[in-house]
Order: sequence, then structure tokens, then C-alpha cells
Amino acid sequence: MNFNFFHDLVLVAMAGLMALALIVIVERLIYNTFVIRARKRLLAALTQPGEGALQAELARASHGPHANMVAGVRSLKTSDPERMDLKVQALYLEQQSSVRRGLWLLDTTITLSPLLGLLGTILGIIDTFTALAAQGVSDPQAVSRGIGTALIATAAGIGIAVFCLVFNNFFTERVERINEELKVLALGQAGEA
Repeated sequence: MNFNFFHDLVLVAMAGLMALALIVIVERLIYNTFVIRARKRLLAALTQPGEGALQAELARASHGPHANMVAGVRSLKTSDPERMDLKVQALYLEQQSSVRRGLWLLDTTITLSPLLGLLGTILGIIDTFTALAAQGVSDPQAVSRGIGTALIATAAGIGIAVFCLVFNNFFTERVERINEELKVLALGQAGEA
């Protein structure tokens, strides 16, 4: 049985994981840039007197979590005040899907890539020892070369995991910051008369 094919298949799977992780990283960087800018404009509109600037900003940033929270809480104030707390909590939870979108892929890549790397290394070493058993140990350099090739999978898996871990930690911190900002906005808007 040729384990080299499976070793190569594992490397291709790791490359696919890395490509997916890069797509998520780029998308989240763009999203976070949008959220930061929209939040700054919204806070500026909230401090201006009158409703015109705020309404214009809410219409402009209608898909951002901060604008959704402010607009949602403002619309809830006219409804049942007894259940407003529960409705604000539900509104807050609704924002989580956009704020956390795709982060599970980074987390999965961090966990899966070292395991795939280890699997690729094991398959590469099995292939090397199978070739040795068939031909005998006549060339020690061929053995070293085969094991060295097998270890590339482990190095690639760990490298992918470390790279993704840095971005995952950055985005997790951003999610926590956005969540705190959403809570402050909700409390501020709910407390206004």
C-alpha cells in the first residue's frame, strides 16, 4: 500500500484549511474595520442634538451591530416596557451571529491542523519504513530524506495552528470589546427618557 499518497492528501487538506482560515481572517479584518468606523460615526451622531443626524447614521450603518442595537432599543421603548429587559437581551443575542461569524473555522483549524500534520508524518514514516523493508537499508540518506519529508507535515500543521491562533485571539478580544460596547449602548438607550 502506498502511504505517500495519503501523506500528500493530508498536506492538501492542510492547505485547504489554511486557505479557509485566510478567507475568514481577511473577512473578519474587513468586518472589524467596518464596525469600528460605524461605531465612531454612531457615537458622534448620538452626541449631536436632535434626531436628524442619528436617524441618518442609523440608516447608513443599518447592518452594523451597534446601529442595530441602538435602533432596536429605541423601537422597543415604545412597546411593552415590562418585558423590555428580555427584549433587549434577545436583541443583544441576535447581534452575536454577525460578530462571531466564521470564528469557529479558525478554532477548528487551530485544533485540526497539528493533528493532520501528525497524521501526515506518521503516514510518511510508514511509507519510508515500507520502502526500507522492501529494498533493505542500503542508503541511510534515503531513510533520512524520507523521514525529513514526513516531518514537513508536522511542521506545516504547527505553523498553521500558530498563525491562526494569533488571529483567533485577536478576533476573540475584538468580539469581547464589541459585546461590551453593545451592552453600554443598550443600557444608555434604554435609560433615556
